Amino acid sequence: MEVMEDGNLMDKVHILIQRDMEYYKNNQTVLQETICPGVAGGRLDFPRSVSFAAMKLVLWWEEEYVAAYRKNSGFLQKCEVSDQNMDTSGGCGGIVKASDPTKFVNLINKSAEQLLEHLHVLTQEALDHADLTVLTGTIGAATLLKNCLWFYLQSISEIKGSQVELLHDSSKKYQEMGEALAERLLDLHCRLLSLYILQEAESLDWENQKAFCESERGSYVIQMWWLYMQGTKEDLWNTVPPKMAQRVFSGMLNESLTILTVRYTQSCPSEARSKLLVVDISNLLLCIAQLLPCICDRAEELVGLNLNSKSKILRDIHTKCQELLNCLVLRGASLDVLHKVFRKGIENVDIFKSKSLGPAPWIIFALPNIFKVHPKNTLRMSDLPPNIAIALELTVLLAQPQPNWALLLKVSRLISYYPYYTLQVLGMKNCKLLKLILEFSLENFSAEIQQPTIRVEPCGFFLCSSDGTCKCIDTSVPFLTPLHYYDLIASVTCVILTIGSNDDFSDILFSAISHQPNWAKCFDRRNVWNQIRPPWYESILTFIKPLLPTITRTVINAIQTGASMYQAMLVILGCYSQLWDCVNTVLPRVSTLIQDLLPADVTPLNHSALIQILISALYTELLRQSELEQNKKVKFSGVPAETPAKVPEHKNSITSFEGSCSSPGDIALAVAESLCSIDEDNKHTDQIEEFLEQVKDSLEMFDDSGEEGSSRVEGSEQITEVLVSDILMTMHGKKSLKRLHHFIKNNSEWFFQKLGISEKVEPVVPNRVIAASCPLLHTMFHIGYRSFDQLLTGEWQPNWNGLFQTPMGLSIDRVWAQISLRWEFRDINSSSLSTRDVQIVNHLTTVLKQS
Repeated sequence: MEVMEDGNLMDKVHILIQRDMEYYKNNQTVLQETICPGVAGGRLDFPRSVSFAAMKLVLWWEEEYVAAYRKNSGFLQKCEVSDQNMDTSGGCGGIVKASDPTKFVNLINKSAEQLLEHLHVLTQEALDHADLTVLTGTIGAATLLKNCLWFYLQSISEIKGSQVELLHDSSKKYQEMGEALAERLLDLHCRLLSLYILQEAESLDWENQKAFCESERGSYVIQMWWLYMQGTKEDLWNTVPPKMAQRVFSGMLNESLTILTVRYTQSCPSEARSKLLVVDISNLLLCIAQLLPCICDRAEELVGLNLNSKSKILRDIHTKCQELLNCLVLRGASLDVLHKVFRKGIENVDIFKSKSLGPAPWIIFALPNIFKVHPKNTLRMSDLPPNIAIALELTVLLAQPQPNWALLLKVSRLISYYPYYTLQVLGMKNCKLLKLILEFSLENFSAEIQQPTIRVEPCGFFLCSSDGTCKCIDTSVPFLTPLHYYDLIASVTCVILTIGSNDDFSDILFSAISHQPNWAKCFDRRNVWNQIRPPWYESILTFIKPLLPTITRTVINAIQTGASMYQAMLVILGCYSQLWDCVNTVLPRVSTLIQDLLPADVTPLNHSALIQILISALYTELLRQSELEQNKKVKFSGVPAETPAKVPEHKNSITSFEGSCSSPGDIALAVAESLCSIDEDNKHTDQIEEFLEQVKDSLEMFDDSGEEGSSRVEGSEQITEVLVSDILMTMHGKKSLKRLHHFIKNNSEWFFQKLGISEKVEPVVPNRVIAASCPLLHTMFHIGYRSFDQLLTGEWQPNWNGLFQTPMGLSIDRVWAQISLRWEFRDINSSSLSTRDVQIVNHLTTVLKQS
């Protein structure tokens, strides 16, 4: 779409809206641009795609911000404005924008109002034609502009009064519009469900004396509802901001469940249709148990623990599902079961007792692969068996529309912390998620490769920060390659080191690493220069990397100003000493552990694992600096390279290096080579020992910092969020969490098999980069791995006696209200009833009605 790029902002916006409307009229859709997947979602709930008009307006707003404030706002992370453009004089040539903060706010308000009116027009068109594509496009536009205005409000501090109030009002209007559009989207889906999906005359004819499909299957309604909900979920996950998608989907689930609950609990089926009712309810409960994790934030919400403070919709869904289970139990159990249960007296039937505070009975019924037995005395998640608690948290994690980093950390911590009853459950001892990933990756990673040099390139989508985090996983191959295993090992190491205790380091990390052949080779003093290192070692080096640029610049400047190489080594040790308070305590803790584990034939620099780590990291940084200087040199084709003058050997040695007339790259290379022998001939022994003593004193001061470790994740959500933030603050940590989440999501069935709750019979190898998509036919006829109508075919036999002995808080009136709707009680003279059946019916009627 061609738009005017020069001129006044209001003129450009007017033309932009005209072009966007013309495009809609010609194509009956809105031109959309994809947002970088690394930005979509998040705390501000960014959309996955936006209209071209909204994207263009944000870019123009940023230009106005730069003109007014002479700096970038930060909203467009990769935006780079030259000093000339930011100079108030405008530089030489070009168009100078005369602006100021007050003018900026006025322009933003006016242009926002214009586009808001345009979005209202498009919304009305979308609603008139029930066009979901246009509706989701306007939702994306409203959300993006709302976030941009909120961002400007946070960054504008010097302007106060009515103008900022106007900007705040514009932001509020876009927020209200986004919420209103989400309501319209929900209303549209609910109308489709109630008017079309949930209507089917034949299967809903409960009084028909002929069995539906000769009792060979359940009704079409539940199956089509399941398929529609699955398809809509995928569509919402891919088109609507993630949190909004969850709200819309939860509303759909709640509204459709209201219709289904009333329909089934109040139905009076004939003898021929009674089995259909029970089969449909069982299918429905299984379907809901698969859909509910999508709208939950944690496993507690899934199983119904402590719902008093949760959202109203979740409470409603659990209540309706419990009503369906009550109906299923009272209508599905045979007369013999009812007789055996109630002949002992009503006071001995647990179904009348107050419901416990544990998991909801219906979810236990609907997840038979997880709850193989009914849990007792469960008031919190930690009271559940470890494999069940982990499986539930993992189920919720995998169902989210966007990665939940706090939940990912919690799941990783749970499986790293709980000792299993694994000799019985899993057939292995001390199984842990992170350790599982680490051991599997180490088994499949035998190549010795240098840390891959990743070219940081933008993904090409809008708002990309160009830091490489949105493209940190190679999905061009179907199965994991050595580079994938390299990244997984590095990622697991990063997470364990960040949140783990000293015991975690020992039990999870180095218990696996130390069994690898030649694992300690990187700590040999002869391998300081070797850039082919294990991925876990590279992860350890990342904790010192923030200091390296400063140390590198300092030592190069010292050499350039006449310092000798001996003095340069002293400068390096001095820098480490002065900056040591800035180093994460993980580094001295893990180096102390490694020091105790090193085999006798491995000798690090100065016999210290910490010195080896510090010098190795600095060597790599100096080498990188040298290569950067070499790449900066301009080479002309056809011009022969200059041959360096031959220097006498003593002039080219490290000890007599002439730094004052050397390039920074040459100095960096010379210093790097000198580092390899920093501890030879006792030249710097005193300084090194003094530094190590400082490290020891510092470590003793914070001796308790590594005791709690990953157990802090169990403390509270706030602590988990803080730990996640610590990881996400670094580029390496952000990539590590993304890689782990990607691996777990695409190889989840392997973890479920290890937990002993998978319904897949064939063993799974966790070597997929992208999980194979589920065929449509499988989704249509299966609920997870279970086929539809298992209650009808006899593949699934509920424990009716166990269900009656589950406290559900039912009153006698409610029980009789359901039992009295059974065909046996409404047609007691039926020839299908035997004499004994009639006696049972009369006895139950007497017991329940008199009570």
